[in-house]
Amino acid sequence: MTITTDTTLCLNCGKHTARQLACGGCGVVPSSPAREADYFSLFGLPRKLALDVDDLGARYYALSRRFHPDLLQDRPPAEREASVRATALVNNAYRTLKDPLRRGLYWLSLHGESLGRHNERVPPALAARVFEVQEKIEELRDVRKRGDAACVESEVHAIRDDLRGQMRDLGGRLVANFRRSDGADGDGAAAIGETKAVLSELHYVRTLLRDVEKELEPQWSV
Repeated sequence: MTITTDTTLCLNCGKHTARQLACGGCGVVPSSPAREADYFSLFGLPRKLALDVDDLGARYYALSRRFHPDLLQDRPPAEREASVRATALVNNAYRTLKDPLRRGLYWLSLHGESLGRHNERVPPALAARVFEVQEKIEELRDVRKRGDAACVESEVHAIRDDLRGQMRDLGGRLVANFRRSDGADGDGAAAIGETKAVLSELHYVRTLLRDVEKELEPQWSV
């Protein structure tokens, strides 16, 4: 599974080989797996936003088994250390590509793009929602101090359920956007712009949901 056209020295056969997670000739893990590896190429996938998560998982587990340090106990220390680095690279790549939001942000970075200041602001469609959630969380904290939070907690639970539904809806929009972006011909700028907008909205809803879920965690008295 070639990562880049760069070469590295194989610890086992002493030959220069294309920089891979393992030598293309003898299968030994090289001393310096490519940190600059494209996560899509790492799993033998095209650089597309829409992917089969089950297929990604199968590829991940195959690579994990191949490079797990426990399977290389009889190998030289340098190769075992290299397998640890390769495993870390594979794990991070999998976590990134499995999560649609992280995958989208990573895809933008491969195109020299990021959400940028404009897209990091609260999307106008969510401004009122952000204010409502923050206000309700503050109210919940206040009533907890007085020992009668049941009513407000019920309202916050309802907000949590609504945000979860919004996350599902945005996830569907993001998948549809990914497919459009992958199929865009000659309109890359428009596809990137639309992807940024959906990612920004999803990012904020996820943040709101995490804040609400954290506030609803059991409160322990000291």
